[in-house]
Amino acid sequence: MKKVRTHKFNGKRYTILIDPDGVDGVSDVKSLEYTLMVTCDPATQRGLITIIHEAMHCGNWDKREETIDRSSKEIGSLLWRLGYRRKE
Repeated sequence: MKKVRTHKFNGKRYTILIDPDGVDGVSDVKSLEYTLMVTCDPATQRGLITIIHEAMHCGNWDKREETIDRSSKEIGSLLWRLGYRRKE
């Protein structure tokens, strides 16, 4: 499986960190280095939703947390129902 190390959101290159031993995720644009970190298992539905949630923050910092949270759950749930899973 190809390991993704960076991704561009809204014109900014983010470092992608996956640490499945944590609790949730975080994205950061306040420092000089843009980071998207997922600290839950990305092979689970919760992990998929967390990745979508943090990616949406990266591209939409002006959106309210409630909007990002609702949308990421809806998109993640749809993708999970369609059979999208992380390949190991």
